[in-house]
Amino acid sequence: MPILPMGEPFCYEVANSAFHYCLETNKNRQIARIENVPEVLLQDFQQEGYRCVQQETEYIYRAADLVQLNGNRYKSKRNVYNAFIESHLSAKLTPYHNSDLEECLELYDCWQKSRSEQNDDEVYLAMLEDSKSAHTVGITHAEELGLMGRVVRLDGEIKAYTFGYPLNSEMFCVLFEIADLNINGLSQFIYREFCRELMPRYKWINAMDDSGLENLKRVKRSYHPTNMMHSYTVYENRTNIP
Repeated sequence: MPILPMGEPFCYEVANSAFHYCLETNKNRQIARIENVPEVLLQDFQQEGYRCVQQETEYIYRAADLVQLNGNRYKSKRNVYNAFIESHLSAKLTPYHNSDLEECLELYDCWQKSRSEQNDDEVYLAMLEDSKSAHTVGITHAEELGLMGRVVRLDGEIKAYTFGYPLNSEMFCVLFEIADLNINGLSQFIYREFCRELMPRYKWINAMDDSGLENLKRVKRSYHPTNMMHSYTVYENRTNIP
């Protein structure tokens, strides 16, 4: 499982059921795991008998910083954003609707093709396929999963989308975002506008990890995270899982 089973408040009985499902459906039970477990739940999982291993580091930002983009450290972000606004005066963020599904999936296919043409690393290409599956499930079942989706249309066509969900009363997680790579400033625009909408309610933005990709690490560090939060992967402990 790439993220914890959803639900508020978090329930360990649900986590146990999900883990048993992983064990039953994976041909190799050694790969059964739950990823992206926050550090705050680590002790409780250990008490439940799970084996926890530190994995990725998630990037945490103050929402106000991502909206205001103040100071020299955000100068390049402001410039790119302003240039986009000047070229696309009618651009705006709008809620995702079920009727947008096919357009969003088509946009991912175009984005994936562009990325694949620039990189022939087999691991990276496999990650693109995995991401496609995650995006497809997430967008298709957004309402059931409690995901908030937003899109940006230019000349009537969806050119960017983003989805996320609240982690708690103060923090919102941006789960994934795709923007047309040929439109300069579009990714900066959708990210800033999404955070602008979220800021009145959420103080913090969690942009998840960088998947070990150097280009993604550079982008996420360029937004100057306030905190780097460790996440863990939970595996079975053979003494407590039959």
